[in-house]
Order: sequence, then structure tokens, then C-alpha cells
Amino acid sequence: MIRRYDQRQHETAKERARVAAELQEEARQLTETATFAAPSQATTPAVPPLPHGNGHGNGNGKKKNGNGAKPKPGQSEAECALAAIDAALASQPGSIALLLHRASQLGAMGRYAAARADLEQALVLEPANLTVRSALGIVLLRKGLWADAVPHLRRVVEVESWSPTAWFYLGEALNHVDDLDGALAAYVRAAEIDPHHAKALHGQGVVLDRLRRPEDATTMYRRSREVAAR
Repeated sequence: MIRRYDQRQHETAKERARVAAELQEEARQLTETATFAAPSQATTPAVPPLPHGNGHGNGNGKKKNGNGAKPKPGQSEAECALAAIDAALASQPGSIALLLHRASQLGAMGRYAAARADLEQALVLEPANLTVRSALGIVLLRKGLWADAVPHLRRVVEVESWSPTAWFYLGEALNHVDDLDGALAAYVRAAEIDPHHAKALHGQGVVLDRLRRPEDATTMYRRSREVAAR
């Protein structure tokens, strides 16, 4: 049986906080796997899918998807979950929470273009929603669309200036569009907020190398290794 979604329930402050926490976990995973090559050498990093609910056993050894529906014959759990979200969105087409949820499911299936479309639709409906903007920035980074990601990430750090993850993402994007001064400033800010952010320290080393400051770069690489080893 498909669980019915209630837009009011899923768009409370508590729900937004939960989604934001999932995006923070996504950010943590991306920082562990991102490619730190210079733009001339860069490839789209192989990163895990957007976070989404995993299936749980139902007592019969079979799994249900996160929406409570069983897959039909020949249908994967992911396809079943997506169909359930599609059905919910058909009755609540303006639900930001459902668009985020479907974008998450699409990302888990590697369908980033479709995930981007859902997030852009959600952003049109609610331009001030930073959870949507953060998720869109993540999807654009996955696709290697660094320049497209920059304005979204800038907006996020303008409002959530306390977030080392947001600053790190911005540093990644700016590095890949050759804004080296901006990238270095973003990495430095991320490390100021979180001194244990090894990837932000490493990012500083990469940019310092590109700025032909090898001694400073070596110092940052060493600090990154020390922090990562703790």
C-alpha cells in the first residue's frame, strides 16, 4: 500500500531540517570521493547517489521500498519507489518535499538530468528554499557543470555562512572555473569554520599549487594529511 503524503506534514521546519541533515551527509560523502584535479585535468567525480530511504525487510525476507509499496514483477525497488513518488506528485504537484524526494530517488538511479529538472521546478515554486538550492548545486557538481553550480552555491553561503560544507562546495566549483582567488578564499573559510575539514585543507593545497606557491601548498597538504589521520 502506498503511503499517502501530506504536504503540510512534510514541509514543516522539522522536515526541512531532516532533509538538510541528509544533504550534509551527502556533502560528507562527496568530500571523501571528489576529484581535486585542476580544471584542465578534471573529470566528473564518481560520487554516491543522493541520499534516499532504503528498503526494509517486511518479515518475509522481501523488501519494501521507502514508500511502503512492494515492487511488481520485473520492477526494481528503485523503479517501484519512483512510481510511488510519481503517484503522490500527481495529486500534490506543488509539493516541494515530494519534488526533493523524487530528485533524491532519481539521483540514486543516476538520472541526474531528471533530478535537475525536478529541483529547478521546485526552485521556481520556492526560490528562497536553500535545501532545494543546495541539492541543485550538488546535482550540477555531479554532472561537472561547475559554472552553473557557482551562483547556487554562492547564494547558499550568503545565507548559511556558518556551513563549512557549503564553502567547500563553492571552492570546488570555483577551482574548476579557474577563479583561483575565490576558490582559495572559500576553502580557507571552510577550514576556519571546521579546522578538521581535511578536504578543505587539501583544496587549499591544490589551489596554492596552481598559484605557483609550492611551499605553501606543501604545508597545506601536510596539514590535510595530519587532520585526516586523526
